[in-house]
Amino acid sequence: MDFIGIKNPKLEEKTGIAKTTWSNLRNRRGRANEEQISAIVNLWPEYAYWIISGKTMPEAGQISPEIEETRIKLNKA
Repeated sequence: MDFIGIKNPKLEEKTGIAKTTWSNLRNRRGRANEEQISAIVNLWPEYAYWIISGKTMPEAGQISPEIEETRIKLNKA
């Protein structure tokens, strides 16, 4: 799960969006716009539906970080 613990400079590198923008979003000093949402969806397309709706469709490969975390734990067991 490469999104856990990702730092703002790395997000800037991967998305081209300033690290200060990511910092502001993390600290709730703004709302994500279409550009930022698209950038995250491009990095983690399996979370697109969850990001937009808060719902999942595992049968279509659209999961949440929680589902991914559970899958990883079960594979380690």
